[in-house]
Amino acid sequence: MENKLIYPGIFSRLMSFTYDIFLVAALWFLFGFIFLGLYKLIVTDSDYFPPPIGALIILITTASYYVYFWSDGRNTLGMSTWNHKIINDDGSKLSKVDALKRFLLYLLLNIVGMLWILFDRDNKCLPDKILKLKIVKRRNVS
Repeated sequence: MENKLIYPGIFSRLMSFTYDIFLVAALWFLFGFIFLGLYKLIVTDSDYFPPPIGALIILITTASYYVYFWSDGRNTLGMSTWNHKIINDDGSKLSKVDALKRFLLYLLLNIVGMLWILFDRDNKCLPDKILKLKIVKRRNVS
């Protein structure tokens, strides 16, 4: 058997994202609960955060999740389930800085960046093309 790298398409990547979003949403609730309790205990008796603080918690939680799992050869839950792996074009692992750049580019380019996969021959999204990254899917081919 020979191992061959395959570039996953948009469906596979969206399914991977779907797995991850459930985990990220759980983290939003967990950290929101913790910080709301601390906020209520220390700052005020209000049962609500000011909206900018809530948005900041969501942004930091999401960024931390993806940067941690994209860097140093780790995979998110969805990536592990769908056998995806992010690597640089030269085959090396992503650093934390590269993972943060990828996250920020995804925030800026979101839907347009993902739809780019439909037009790219290597199934790269726009942020991956800009940062010279690739997502590969390992399959055993006989």
